[in-house]
Amino acid sequence: MQTKVLIVGVIKNGDFVLMRKKPIGSPPYEETWYIFGAELQPGIEPNQAILDQVKSQSGIVCEVVENYSWDIEIKYDHDGIEKQFVYLDLICEYKEGGLIAGQGIEKVEWVPIKELRNYDIVPPSKILFKKLGWL
Repeated sequence: MQTKVLIVGVIKNGDFVLMRKKPIGSPPYEETWYIFGAELQPGIEPNQAILDQVKSQSGIVCEVVENYSWDIEIKYDHDGIEKQFVYLDLICEYKEGGLIAGQGIEKVEWVPIKELRNYDIVPPSKILFKKLGWL
């Protein structure tokens, strides 16, 4: 089984967390909300990978403030092949910039942490939010 390592960033701005919505037809969790992530590539530092991804997909600048935890999930990837995903979870803080929805994102918004229960969130993000005590 193949393994993919993803750097996941929980982007906070006070009592809000930055979320993005998957568009129709975007597997594996179509039309759900999720946090930002970047596949780890050789030669790229994990923290820089997530900072670059967040900037390109949301228009904002943030900084990593904590290496929080890691999780594992087995699921089918976009190519239809079942893979093991290893998530390295980072906590980031908003610094500057206005929101834009980058390519492949239907919507991006600041969600009040206390309202996360009202969103259809992908399972890996739910697991992380439960660890953080937000769900």
